[in-house]
Amino acid sequence: MSELTGARILVVEDEEAIAQGLKVNLELKGYAVEVVGDGKTALERAHESAAGGAGAAYDLIVLDVRLPDLDGFQVCQRLRAGNVFTPVLMLTARSQPDDVIFGLKLGADDYVTKPFDLAELLARVDGLLRRHAWARRAGGGAGAAEGADNSPHRLVFGDFWVDFDTWQAQTLSGVVELSRKEMAVMELFAARPEQVVSRRELLAEVWELPHHPNTRVVDNVIVALRKHFEENSWRPRHIQTVRGVGYRFVP
Repeated sequence: MSELTGARILVVEDEEAIAQGLKVNLELKGYAVEVVGDGKTALERAHESAAGGAGAAYDLIVLDVRLPDLDGFQVCQRLRAGNVFTPVLMLTARSQPDDVIFGLKLGADDYVTKPFDLAELLARVDGLLRRHAWARRAGGGAGAAEGADNSPHRLVFGDFWVDFDTWQAQTLSGVVELSRKEMAVMELFAARPEQVVSRRELLAEVWELPHHPNTRVVDNVIVALRKHFEENSWRPRHIQTVRGVGYRFVP
């Protein structure tokens, strides 16, 4: 039996045939699946679940972009603004490549384009669930954020720290929880201090989009990290721009 058996998935899809097809195939893999057909209901269920009011929390949300009332972008944006960090797999139209970048910028964790290959979608679901399960195990001791600075899971630089177990960070605004992408970028920087990390490398390692032509999503996360850790974003001390290439992290 897989460690992922019983994982709870919310499928948000207004095309009934697609929704039921996803439900059947995900349930065949041992997942517990709930289906809703509009963005408003999806938001309500996700918030209830995260707050413990609807049984166990969801482990994944499969979210179509094109929905009645609230679209998938709005749902994802409101979830993240409400501190709901359940992984989101977006379903986007193949004819709209900018949907991918926009969705990732708003906090989606991965995407599959319609019409999708079922095997690919199931593989991406499995991958997101594994990473989510690992992150929950690693973050089990929330009090670690107040532990010793020499923890191997903590990056200390200047007046700041990032705790890779709890996803918390000491920032200019105090202790906050970083987003998944912010955390992943900081992990890559921590592994390569003083080295140039190209935008393409970041896109490949963090977003798993090595061949995507648009690197704006990378720059958007860098802007967010500089707001956390740089007193002067125009003359950054720690997250420096290497013109025409990428970035260098200086502890």
